[in-house]
Amino acid sequence: MASIDAEVVKHALQVARDHGFAEVELANGEAQFRASLEPAARKKPQVSGVIDEPDAPPETTFLSIKATHVGYFREDEGKLVIGNHIAKGDVVASISTLGLANDVESTVAGEIVEVLVKDGDAVEFGQAIARVKP
Repeated sequence: MASIDAEVVKHALQVARDHGFAEVELANGEAQFRASLEPAARKKPQVSGVIDEPDAPPETTFLSIKATHVGYFREDEGKLVIGNHIAKGDVVASISTLGLANDVESTVAGEIVEVLVKDGDAVEFGQAIARVKP
């Protein structure tokens, strides 16, 4: 009878936590393991006294380029660089799913202001991979 090693389970759970996944499922022959993870508890900062904050600058609305598949993010060299201008429909990266590369097309036009993932990161469907200022 097949089994799943405890070290493999621990490693899978740690990787899932590090990358923000909500569930882990492992299988080895007939042996199966499944776990749902809770988000890490967030501590609220302790405030002692009143702090004067400067006027906040006006908020800028950024749009997101989102992952179109579940898989591993692959950079398209030179496309997702902060400061680059992209057009709607530009292929900006790919996501490797089961060994197949799936293009990620920008659904927005504008200037890239933040790249949220790096080459090789696991991504979920709909996960924001970059922010764009229209």
